[in-house]
Amino acid sequence: MNSLYNKNIKLLIFLFILALNFKNLAYSQTSNFENKISQPPLCSNNRGEKVYFKNLNSKTGRFTAGVAKRDINGLPIIYRFNYQKSSKALQLFIDFHECAHHQVGDLEKKPPKQNSFEYMMKESIADCVAAIRIKSDKINGHFLIKKILVELNKDMTIIGFSKSTIESRKMNIKKCFKKNISLSTYIDDILNKRNLK
Repeated sequence: MNSLYNKNIKLLIFLFILALNFKNLAYSQTSNFENKISQPPLCSNNRGEKVYFKNLNSKTGRFTAGVAKRDINGLPIIYRFNYQKSSKALQLFIDFHECAHHQVGDLEKKPPKQNSFEYMMKESIADCVAAIRIKSDKINGHFLIKKILVELNKDMTIIGFSKSTIESRKMNIKKCFKKNISLSTYIDDILNKRNLK
């Protein structure tokens, strides 16, 4: 009787440990495991207008992406593509990055040519706002930023970005995360430089 009791206890302990580690085991496999899409954060643009979010899914899309725009009615919006393909940490970073485009007035002016200096600066600033916001909004910001950098590195490598581009982006995010500045002050500085305040 005692032997049967010990075996049952061992089995229950094993099942308990397995249940606790299932999520880690599932994520450790390179599979098509889908994540839950997180709730979008609060976001308003440089004019104080509420920014809306819309989830879109593509069966052929392999990566999570976001796009800051104005919709057909002129409302500020962020389109969230394939968010189920990435962790909540990366989903949050992309939301903050795209929100930053609205916050710093990127949609108030003609978009620069892709890969031009102005375009790269616009993206670097959005990354910086996102990093500062993660630091200021999240208790576990250090953990999140590390997870984000790992996932960005992996996705950008698969997409085919050069190692120098990836390292430059990661270095910018790390540097901004360490900045001793409030989010509102940083955004106000950008808006003042752009004569949008």
